[in-house]
Amino acid sequence: MARILLCWVCARASQADAQNYRVETTVETGDKRFDKYAGISEQIISEAILCILCLSTVGVGVAAVAETSIPASLVLLLSFSDSSCMHTHVFCLLRKLCAKHSVRRAMADSRWKSETGFYAILNGFTRAQTALRLRNRFDSVANCLFALVSDLAYKLMPHEAIEGRSTAISGDHMEKAVISGLAFVNAFIEAHSSATDRLRVRNEFLDTALYQSMKLLEAPEFEHSMVNSETRRFRRAYSNDISMCNSKIQ
Repeated sequence: MARILLCWVCARASQADAQNYRVETTVETGDKRFDKYAGISEQIISEAILCILCLSTVGVGVAAVAETSIPASLVLLLSFSDSSCMHTHVFCLLRKLCAKHSVRRAMADSRWKSETGFYAILNGFTRAQTALRLRNRFDSVANCLFALVSDLAYKLMPHEAIEGRSTAISGDHMEKAVISGLAFVNAFIEAHSSATDRLRVRNEFLDTALYQSMKLLEAPEFEHSMVNSETRRFRRAYSNDISMCNSKIQ
C-alpha cells in the first residue's frame, strides 16, 4: 500500500509537470515510469488512506506506518490533490502519527525500541521541502490549508469579498478539511516537548500561508464555525508558550 501511494503521488507530480500544473486528464509523460498509476482515482486513494488511518488507531499501527514511506507521501500529496475529502483523511492520519505515546517493540537482539510517527512526519516535511523546492518546510501543509480556507470563505462571505474562488466543493467537506488541518498543526506543535521548541515551530508555521488563513478565519462569518475551536487553541497555546519562555528568561 505504501508503494502504491508513493507511486500515485509521483504520477500526480509527473502529470502536473507535463500539463503545466493543470491536471485535467491523463497524458503520457516523458519517462512513463508512473503513468500506469495515474489512472487510479482520487476516491480509491482516499479510501486507502482511510484504511491506513484505521490501522493507526493503535500504537503498533502507528509504529508500522511510521517505518514506511507513507508519512512522506501524505505530506507530498497535499500539493497534488484538490479533494477536500482526501485532505481530511490525510490530516487525520498525520494527526494520529503525532500521537505522544511511544510503542515498545522487540528488536532482533531482544532489546526494546520506542517508535513514534512524529519523527516520520518531520522527515516527510524535509523530503517535501527538497522535492518541491519549498521556501519553508511547512509550505505544503500551509498552502493546502489556505486554499481550503479561501474556498470556504467564498462559500460563507459575500461574493465581492473574495473574487475568483471556486465553489465546486461543498462547504461541509471543506469545513471538515480545515478543522482536520488545523487540528493536525496543533497536534504536531504540541508533540514538541519544550516550550522553546513549540514557540520556534509556531513562528515557523506563521511564516507561511497559515498566517493568512488565520486572518481569514477571524471574519464574523466563521464565528459559529467549529474551526474557531482549533484557531483559539492555537492562539491560547501560543500565548502560554511565550509566557513560559519569558518566565525562564527572567
